[in-house]
Amino acid sequence: MPDSAIVDVPIGLILVFAIGSVAVSRLNETVFGLVCYRGRQLEAELRRLFGDRPVDTTAAAVDTSRTAQLLDGPLRGLRSGRHAGEAPDIGTAPVSASAWRRARRMRLPSYIPSVAFARGVLDMLEPPARVLLARMDRLTIPDAALPALREAHRSLTDVSAAALSEALAASPAATEESRRIAVSIVGLAAAEPVGPLLDEVAKLPADAPLRSALIGIVTRAGHDRDRIIAELAEWYDDTMDRLSGWYKRRVTRFLFVYALLLTLVLNLDAVALTNALWENRSLRTAAVEAASTELVSATATATPAASAGEAANRAVNAVRDAAALRLPLGWSGAGADRSDPRRIPDDTGGWALKIFGWLLTALALSLGAPFWFDLLGRFVNMRSSGPKPTPASD
Repeated sequence: MPDSAIVDVPIGLILVFAIGSVAVSRLNETVFGLVCYRGRQLEAELRRLFGDRPVDTTAAAVDTSRTAQLLDGPLRGLRSGRHAGEAPDIGTAPVSASAWRRARRMRLPSYIPSVAFARGVLDMLEPPARVLLARMDRLTIPDAALPALREAHRSLTDVSAAALSEALAASPAATEESRRIAVSIVGLAAAEPVGPLLDEVAKLPADAPLRSALIGIVTRAGHDRDRIIAELAEWYDDTMDRLSGWYKRRVTRFLFVYALLLTLVLNLDAVALTNALWENRSLRTAAVEAASTELVSATATATPAASAGEAANRAVNAVRDAAALRLPLGWSGAGADRSDPRRIPDDTGGWALKIFGWLLTALALSLGAPFWFDLLGRFVNMRSSGPKPTPASD
């Protein structure tokens, strides 16, 4: 047996695992897309942050939660789909009996950028008049108008807003931008005092994680809206990192189930594949050629983000076009040759070895395509760096 078989057999086996991992990943993405799994998990996490109750798909009551207000208002543009504006309002649309059908109908987003979340939360919690007041640069306000500005910050009403606008209009040193903002505040302010941001934050449920986080952020940042957005976005990223860790652990379970189903359907027996590659030189040669000529070239020319997918497609085509590559996949009848690895076992030892090979394959496929393509590249490079094996016939 040539020394190159020690490297060629793992290359062929890893190539099969890599292609199978791509199939498992695509199956997982298809199922998750159909049931809107990511969108539902993201909505559930937002409801936890706001202290809202979970969605009750058995009730017909209107959803008045903060989460619904956020997704219907400031973050409506993130609702997925080609016509996101046509998505029904989460707060007023009746819920369906199925959670995933509701998620598809509402076009729930599967991802929310941290800055968009921070801006959306502030736009929802802070009244528009307060938002405009926070945008007024104190350095550009004349000294004569500072008392009116401080009074507006203390208690923003239609009276204090009008006083601020008149003070700026009477001061020649006031900028035109400050005057326009003051006029807009007058149009938005009501007779009742418009509470500051901390008052609006205090209206959130006491056990809401967002409430405690915002109280600390607003207390430190004061009226600096940009700083509030930056710190809130950082807090949101940290929270989503924990959710991502939970999500990856959950996805691993799904991948193993799909890998096991694919393994049983195709009879992907790691033990049988190893034996076939070890005993059949033409099979090894075809597998190594498919891996080295197609996979490596695709990885070298593709971008890091797309290399796995492009390499997978080229590797699949290479295996499909290689006439000599006849892997022992699928099933054959019980009356087949006993040396055929596709044969149904007829004894306890044969079944034990078959089940062991299935479990190895399922575990390998659940590791993911990036792992196997990276490992495949290492083995191909290691083989290329050694002496070229002498051709020999079976």
